[in-house]
Amino acid sequence: MDWYTFLIILHIVGTALGVGGATFAEVNIIRALRDGVVSIEESELMRGTYMVLRFGLFLLVFSGFGFLLFYRLNGTTEMLYSPMLWAKLTIIGVLVLNVMLLHSRKISLLLGSAISITSWYTALILGVLFRGVQYSYVSVLIVFIISVAIMYFVINFVHQKFTLHKQ
Repeated sequence: MDWYTFLIILHIVGTALGVGGATFAEVNIIRALRDGVVSIEESELMRGTYMVLRFGLFLLVFSGFGFLLFYRLNGTTEMLYSPMLWAKLTIIGVLVLNVMLLHSRKISLLLGSAISITSWYTALILGVLFRGVQYSYVSVLIVFIISVAIMYFVINFVHQKFTLHKQ
């Protein structure tokens, strides 16, 4: 197996763990908050889910840097100028910043969840589109920001509808 194939596998596994982890994190948060109390078992489930998310993010960032290095060392530097690549790097940067802000409790769980799930799905979609279609950097980021806003309202609606709120 060559290095490029190895990087692709790492990147796909990282993205799959992240997308799946973000999806299950939101589903599990809603389930845990249904009765207004997070039990020890629910907390442990969330801890495991967040560990999977962190590992997926690590694999994604590690393989992403590997791709940058691979492109540079193999003379395929034209890949480094792709607006889609830079949009994806920006969104992964937003995801990393979001994790730090959530961990330090500087951002609400609702906003952090919207950013997280939108970032993971956007990274997945951009990874698929990266091979064929080219969009501008600005257009990708505008769609991303609008998607985060929509996801914020969707998650807020779902939380309002399905979780118990203390009076």
